[in-house]
Amino acid sequence: MRRPIVLFVALIISGCATYRLSGVPGTVAARVTADPVISAGLPVRVVLRQVDGRPVDLRYSSADLPPGRHEFLVDCRVAESGSDSRHVVTAELEPGGRYRFVGVATSRRCETVELRPR
Repeated sequence: MRRPIVLFVALIISGCATYRLSGVPGTVAARVTADPVISAGLPVRVVLRQVDGRPVDLRYSSADLPPGRHEFLVDCRVAESGSDSRHVVTAELEPGGRYRFVGVATSRRCETVELRPR
């Protein structure tokens, strides 16, 4: 009984990890944040899949990146309808900026995904 609980907790915690590109100092890096893969109860969930063409492991829900222009591939899921869609988001990141992916959706589908300053 304890083993499934431990595995579940480990899976939830791992969804909070941050993907870091090497050589980016922490004070200069911009952080983009999506939702964890396992997110009970969220009506709209956005998951980060790629940064600049590089796959992002599902254990990462955020990424620290150098400032500048980046292209993201994200998945958006609407819980009510079970609808999944994939979106490309291109954004210019400021040094030290903090951003969050937000799915703009109806009850049936995700219309678009935006990267908004936090």
